[in-house]
This record gives sequence, C-alpha cells and structure tokens, in this order.
Amino acid sequence: MKREQYEESYREITAIWNDEGGAALDDIALMATINSVLANRFDTYFWTGFYRVCGDRLVVGPYIGTIGCLQIEFGRGVCGTAAAKRETIIVPDVQKFPGHIACDARSRSEIVVPVFGPENELIAVFDVDSDQLSAFDEEDREGLERIVKLFNLQASPGSQ
Repeated sequence: MKREQYEESYREITAIWNDEGGAALDDIALMATINSVLANRFDTYFWTGFYRVCGDRLVVGPYIGTIGCLQIEFGRGVCGTAAAKRETIIVPDVQKFPGHIACDARSRSEIVVPVFGPENELIAVFDVDSDQLSAFDEEDREGLERIVKLFNLQASPGSQ
C-alpha cells in the first residue's frame, strides 16, 4: 500500500512540476509542492518539511505542521546528523535518539532524508515526523529518497 502511495505521489509531483514550468522555478517551489502532496497523502505524517543548508547550519524551509525549530546545527539532532552523515536516518522512537531535538513533544518517530542538488551538493534535508512510534520503514526510505532525487536532476523532473 505505501509503495503505491509513494508512486502516486511521485507521479503527481512530477506532473504538477512539469505543468507549472518547474525547470524555470526555484527549489522552494518544489519543496512546497512535495510537502503539500505528501502531507495530504499519508495519515501517519504529523510534520513534513525541509531544512535548507545555510552556511554551517540548517534553516527551516517550507513545511506543513506545527511550529518547527528555526535552525539546527550540523551534527545536532536527527536532522543535523542526517545532514552531517549525508544519509537517511529512520528513528522508530525519537526519545531513544541521542541528542534528539524536541521541536514538538508529540513527535514519536521520524525519518530524515538528505537532499542533493544537481552537482551532488547537500542543499537541504527533508524531515517527516509522526505522532506514532515506528511509523517509518524501508518503503518510506525508498519512496522519499526517490522523490527528493528530483532536486538532483539537471533536466526537469519526470523527463527521466
């Protein structure tokens, strides 16, 4: 079921992006589109958002949910750790993650996916929180990593 939801989400995001002239738009527009599609597709998503790389820290970008942390240092919390390691992190229980930053105490599990630009530079991380324990798995990792690879494409999303 989840795999199909991610496939539908991918198709919807690329269709919107291509129909709206995505190649001529900036990353913020794609971030907002991804947030909207995913937040409305998955019931387990409590918070979805991007933290953009700004110098030596992550700064909140487009998101849907309760108030998020405004900035996070590299290596701090789940988002900062995913950014520093440049790899996806799945946390079944955020209370058990060393150094977890509680932007909202209702968050119980989390997945953070690094986002790379066309030259493979880290441009952001995509953060999804759930108010349920163990809400994320390998299907989420695969689906989200595929979606954020749209930032890495030099051609417009959906053309590959």
